[in-house]
Amino acid sequence: MKGKLFYALTLILATSSYAMAADDPYNPNPGKDDVTVSMPCNASMTFVKVYTSPDSDKLRDKSFRSGLSDSESPFAQNPAASYIQGGFHDKGGYYYLMGKYEVMQRQYEALSGKCKEGEPSKRELLPVVNISWFDAMQSARVYSDYLQSAKDAPISGKSRGFVRLPTDAQWEFAARGGLKVSASQFEARLPPMEGELRDYAWFQGSNSSNGRLNLPGRLKPNPLGLYDMFGNAQEMVLDPFSATRTGRHHGQDGGMTVRGGGFLTPQNSITSALRTEKPYFVGSAELKAKDLGFRLAIGTVVASDPNDVKALNAEVQKLGNEETTGSASGAKDGTIDKLNGIIAKNRKAMDEVKQEKSSLEKSNEVLKENNQELTGELEKLREQMVDVNASKDEMRDVAVTANLRLGGFLCRTMTDEYSTMQYFEKTSEILKPRCKDGTEPFCKSYQAASSSAQKSKKALEMLATYYGDTLTEAANTYDLKLFQKQLPLSKTAMANTNFSAYIDMYYSHLKSFRKIGSDNAKNQELWIKQCHSLVEGKK
Repeated sequence: MKGKLFYALTLILATSSYAMAADDPYNPNPGKDDVTVSMPCNASMTFVKVYTSPDSDKLRDKSFRSGLSDSESPFAQNPAASYIQGGFHDKGGYYYLMGKYEVMQRQYEALSGKCKEGEPSKRELLPVVNISWFDAMQSARVYSDYLQSAKDAPISGKSRGFVRLPTDAQWEFAARGGLKVSASQFEARLPPMEGELRDYAWFQGSNSSNGRLNLPGRLKPNPLGLYDMFGNAQEMVLDPFSATRTGRHHGQDGGMTVRGGGFLTPQNSITSALRTEKPYFVGSAELKAKDLGFRLAIGTVVASDPNDVKALNAEVQKLGNEETTGSASGAKDGTIDKLNGIIAKNRKAMDEVKQEKSSLEKSNEVLKENNQELTGELEKLREQMVDVNASKDEMRDVAVTANLRLGGFLCRTMTDEYSTMQYFEKTSEILKPRCKDGTEPFCKSYQAASSSAQKSKKALEMLATYYGDTLTEAANTYDLKLFQKQLPLSKTAMANTNFSAYIDMYYSHLKSFRKIGSDNAKNQELWIKQCHSLVEGKK
């Protein structure tokens, strides 16, 4: 009964939200950074810029870990290395355009050539479902064709954007919150949410969807401002399905990849990594389902003209030939330039031998002399490369040691902030009943203590997030054996203090990082309590 009442109230709120929706029925929650693009039949579609890199070099794409280490379906959701880069660029960096909402019925009809007069009905504003992957692709083709002559089409260089289903990597990067969230928040089961999952997603149950498809944009958005990335309609993406092995995707391409879950998906199954395979055909018919829909993305070509091709080729060569910083002084080792010189000199010697018309003995002398010279230069280069590698190892060890000390410092700082929060919470609990009696001095003291407790709680949340980010970046960058090796050194000069215990605690969290669940809130609570346990010398 309570679940039905909740659903009824939600539906009333959704209806009133629609009534107050602004003037664009296709964008019930307008934002200042929205990119709204016209469509056939006087319709429109709103997109969100998903930034991938602030770097000016286009080839420096963003790497991230897709999937989850504790998923219920490792076959489909194991962690894997993924890479992403947007094709559009502005002062904020490179980005791609992701549909703010799931494609609505009226929008789909507009792309199917079925123009209608008047404002769309509620039914026509529901996500379009019961269509096949091929239907969705056809809609994208029609929209792309329309944009080639539309005045408001997104443009990159000399190329107009084209519409398609988002790639698997684009969908997951956007669902997790992209660059708007921290490293630990990105890798969590779900992006940061204020409240419960049902405030963001329509899933199975009487306390959420109640078995029905719902209007898009009536719940809260994810950190990027995208609505209904989880639940409501399952979303088809461009890539065919591939299984996940350890660290990468399997080579076989399979059926259709579907992301995010729908209104018939159990709550516990919904995560940022939720990824399932469906066949393109059932028998002789294209697969369609009442909870299967899609959202669109806008992309562009990698290189729009010969100048772009030339610039990208230069970037590729730069990436492959960048000089490294070798010695402690920061001087460049010049190894690649020297190797290029050796190769050029060897080719020149070979050409001289080919052109030499004298005896075989003379040719052998030329080759012998050249070989001795090259061997000497290669030995020098080998010594330089050994020195460079040693310097890099030293810098890496310094970074690992610094990370361990930073982790210990954050563990200790969380402990202090947790103690402060507890003090003010207990103080406010004591003063609260006295304030109710009407004693004014106690009320002021209660309000001050309560306010201090809230401030301390927020500070603790920020510290815990930073602590999680430090763990995440360390685990993604270095092998655990390196931390084990540098652990004693990280505690040097701290042996007579209890600070070394906090470093040990951080290291223990680092060791278990890939084995624990991906519920960020629970992990932070565990880290805080375990760090705080060191105050009394308990673990």
